[in-house]
Amino acid sequence: MDLVAFASNDAGRIRDRLRIALGLATLVMLVLSWPLWTNRDGFPRVPFVAGFPELMGLASFLAFAALLAALAFTTAGIAWRGSLTLGLGILLVLILGDQHRFQPWAYQFLMIGLLLVCLPPAHALTYGRWWFAALYVYSGLSKLDVSFCNELGNLFLVTAVRPLGLEPAAWPAPARMAAILAMPLWEIGVAVALIVPKTRRLGLAAALVLHTALLWILGPWGLRHSTIVLVWNGAMMVEVAILFGSTPAVSDEGDASKRRRWVGIPARVLFWAAVILPLGERWGWLDAWPGHALYASHVERTEVFLHDAQWEELTPELQSHLQAPGPDSWRRFDLTAWSRAARGVPVYPQGRACNGLAEAIAARYGGRLLIKVVQWGHADRWTGRRSRVECLGLEAIRRLGNGYRLNSHPAG
Repeated sequence: MDLVAFASNDAGRIRDRLRIALGLATLVMLVLSWPLWTNRDGFPRVPFVAGFPELMGLASFLAFAALLAALAFTTAGIAWRGSLTLGLGILLVLILGDQHRFQPWAYQFLMIGLLLVCLPPAHALTYGRWWFAALYVYSGLSKLDVSFCNELGNLFLVTAVRPLGLEPAAWPAPARMAAILAMPLWEIGVAVALIVPKTRRLGLAAALVLHTALLWILGPWGLRHSTIVLVWNGAMMVEVAILFGSTPAVSDEGDASKRRRWVGIPARVLFWAAVILPLGERWGWLDAWPGHALYASHVERTEVFLHDAQWEELTPELQSHLQAPGPDSWRRFDLTAWSRAARGVPVYPQGRACNGLAEAIAARYGGRLLIKVVQWGHADRWTGRRSRVECLGLEAIRRLGNGYRLNSHPAG
């Protein structure tokens, strides 16, 4: 066997291991979040494009079953390229029909799957490496601000060290700040180390430490986030180990004809767009999750309030996610808890998508519901200050939704 053939076969084996790990993990997460994809409970959906058709009832279950079958064939290696293409197509259509389905792990599957389908093995692995490096660096950069230090970063630190009997509130402020900033700086360091060949194994070890720490913080002994989050972090550990734990040749001439296929061109264009656009996430060029602003505190926020005077008119489902009334008798409605209870995943964090949910709640009651929506913009990196917009009632919520570039109104 000559060197070129060996290199190509080596890359193919590594690609197959990545395909199996990605397919298996996505299958598990899809099954865990099945209510998100099947429209079984009437949970409002906010499509990316107004009027986008949606499969309802039995048709939604059949589409979801077809998606699972396509991923199962992909994972098993049965006509995997065609199966993966079909799975990517179904998943994309389902996401276009509901913004809340655009979960970070679904986005990652779409991008890595696109590379596996469209590019030769060695090149798919190279682009996959750049994808993970970009994810780590943008995730780290998204946390280098005042809001993370005061909010989520502090919560993460307290959760991480409390089982050890430590209390960060008693630490000197500089020490506490350094400990909080260690996480985003570690993420950026992981990305740099993974890119540089001489430090790649060190970067791999650091990435595994990072995800182990996240499992510690987010797991049942910490913040008790959903099982899907834990599966995703565990899967990323496996995928990073596959991508960076070995070094296939990246210029296998045996794939020269495949490399010239037209399908590789749009895949590369989409890939580089996905890598570059997160630079403008704070200025609205890209949403938080596709911008890799994961567990960042600066992202947009939406607060929904229902008036206590109409408590008896609300369904038990809505009542169960209302907090105690404040001094003005308004009760805050927890959108994320509602979504997790009904669908197993958090809501899409963009203001337009959450505004669509608030509009759907108000529309259920024909505009009679006393409902208030407060939209907070991105937090300033240095001061943490946000813009604030408040609207009261169904018509005001609809007018607010009209101001977004993408659709913010619920289907139906």
